[in-house]
Amino acid sequence: MGSQNNKGKKDISKQLLLALLFILACTFLSIQINRSNRSKDSGIPYENGIHIVSATQESVNIGKDLVFVPNIDYEDIDSGAFTYDNYEDLPYASNVSVTYGGWNDLGDDVVWHNSIGMPEARQITRDGKVKNCGTYLMTIRFEDPDMTYYMSIPDSNGLIKVYCNNSDLGFLWRRTGEWNNTLTLGYSYVPIIPDADGTARIMISISTNVKIYNPGMLAMPSFVASTSAMKLVVFPALWTMIQLILFLFILIGGLLISRTFKNKLIFYLLIALELLALSYTLIDSNFIVVNSYTKALAKFVLFIALNSMVFIYIDSYFVPTDKQKKSIVLNTLPVIVVASAVILIVWAIISQPEFNLYFPLVPEIIFVMFVAILTGFNMVVIHYGEDWSFFASIIEISQIFFSVNAINDIKGIYNIPTYSVFMVIANLTLEFYFISRYVIQARKLEDTMERMQFLVHEKTMRISEINKDLFNTNKKLMENEQARKNVLSNVSHDLRTPITAIRGYAEMILSSGDRLTDSQKENYLRNIIRRSEQMERIISDIVELTRLESDATEFQFTDLSISELLDEICIMYEADLEGTSKQLILDIPENDLLFVKADPKKLSRVFENLISNAINYTYEEAKITVKAWREGADKDLSKQTINIDIEDNGIGIPEAEIPMVFDRFYRAKNSGKNIKGTGIGLSIVKTIIDRHDAKISVESEIGKGTVFHIIMKPSYRES
Repeated sequence: MGSQNNKGKKDISKQLLLALLFILACTFLSIQINRSNRSKDSGIPYENGIHIVSATQESVNIGKDLVFVPNIDYEDIDSGAFTYDNYEDLPYASNVSVTYGGWNDLGDDVVWHNSIGMPEARQITRDGKVKNCGTYLMTIRFEDPDMTYYMSIPDSNGLIKVYCNNSDLGFLWRRTGEWNNTLTLGYSYVPIIPDADGTARIMISISTNVKIYNPGMLAMPSFVASTSAMKLVVFPALWTMIQLILFLFILIGGLLISRTFKNKLIFYLLIALELLALSYTLIDSNFIVVNSYTKALAKFVLFIALNSMVFIYIDSYFVPTDKQKKSIVLNTLPVIVVASAVILIVWAIISQPEFNLYFPLVPEIIFVMFVAILTGFNMVVIHYGEDWSFFASIIEISQIFFSVNAINDIKGIYNIPTYSVFMVIANLTLEFYFISRYVIQARKLEDTMERMQFLVHEKTMRISEINKDLFNTNKKLMENEQARKNVLSNVSHDLRTPITAIRGYAEMILSSGDRLTDSQKENYLRNIIRRSEQMERIISDIVELTRLESDATEFQFTDLSISELLDEICIMYEADLEGTSKQLILDIPENDLLFVKADPKKLSRVFENLISNAINYTYEEAKITVKAWREGADKDLSKQTINIDIEDNGIGIPEAEIPMVFDRFYRAKNSGKNIKGTGIGLSIVKTIIDRHDAKISVESEIGKGTVFHIIMKPSYRES
């Protein structure tokens, strides 16, 4: 139990460290993107009201030294009521800078002409629409008049129409009329075509809703040479396509994977969350074009709804704890968040008809902090260390960075909002996490199926082996039963002979009394002793085989010379063969003692039994050869073998019976009635050989003799 707790603590510590590293990585990424993507004035030379662009500059931003004429609408320009040449006859501002405050903040260096400060805004009514308007002016001289430049305004509030040298270049972001909401496909540029000497006099007319607190340009106009313009057109469109592809991947992949979910609510919440984030990005980046007030209000509603949905989505991963079930507050956290979001949105629409400097900035900041605190409380206090806590923390961290950068609202040079990067990061994390879990589960399922198939196959094979073993066991039992009957018959016969002899000699001694001579009595007693020794041998064989097969007998292994052992045994049997026509020949190497690891007594029993059988099962004119040699003497010791052959020219063994000669109680049919035995000797030989990790085999032919071949491992080479 303690080890599991320690492992759990280590896993939690690892998750906290990874979450901290993720926060640091997101912070660094956010700073770097905002730093590199923020528009900066290119500082081009400005002389006599003209911005001079060098032929070597392919991209410039002009955010200073502009002219602004308030209350001038593009309709005034289209009708000819206003031209670039007559702006000095009207109230206007020079030394204007582009700021996030729009024309309500024209910079610290602004100078007003024909007016003390911004004149009262003139409201223009057209088709029942009330709006503010103003026009920015700038003159640019391109040192390379043959090069075409494209102008864009990354961020603004209002409908923008651009003129160059009194030519109408059309609306930015719109392909058609003023108030038609149009879905565009990329960053919108208009071509700037200078006159013969490279001069372009540009008018930027902006009309906006009176409820917007920062109407006008919010980012510096950007001029890009035709050689580089395509990159800036394609890049934001490509980035948006990446977001759409990720969403479609989640949607399609989720529909496939969700079929295995117990609760599909998580998937539906995810799709809703993705749609909110994607809608926010498309509206904010002007891919879905609406008027300024609708855009600001839609962004605010989507922002609040998005943060609420993140909390609900994260909460859906966790199973309610007992603490939550008992506490009304903890149990209703999702309801509290949603209710707060609805109240905030309704309040904004009803009580805040006009946007100001602090709205919606302050409510958004407060709500992000509110949701972040509740989410953190939910994960750390209630569900700390659960399976989904690390994944949930990554989603929440991504959402916080998304929200902070959305509030900061930097579109930048490439028209790629910084917050959209964190949306992509969150999506990639989400997809990687789910795909990895799905793959892991699929692999586990596949491994489980393979394991089950293996186990079924193994069990089937095992059952087959068991059936085979049962069949063989039954066959063996039947054979053993027959062998038992045979051995009982043999043992009873073998024991009956010495018992009958012993009884006969004893009765003869008892009934004869003093009529037997001392030599007769001694002869009878010797026969009694010899017959009792015969009985003892038979019983000893049975007992020894039983012990060997039950592993009750311990083997005392030592380095043993096969040459010396065979020499001693052959000397003993040569004495027994004196006076007979049988020959015992020993063939062993003169300079190799043939050492093996063996039990001397047990191995002696093997050779004695085999030599004894060879003597018993041969004719009067017999030749018995005992041969030993080392095979592979020129090889490494591990590849050498010690070979022993015991060969005779006796009666032989029928070919069909050779595989059974080592079975207990088995005697060949041609063994003869005059040679009595229990059939245990060769079983003892085989058992002893097996315990020595050696091998024994038989070759025999009827009427020509038998060879027992033994192969053993050498212990070392005698030098």
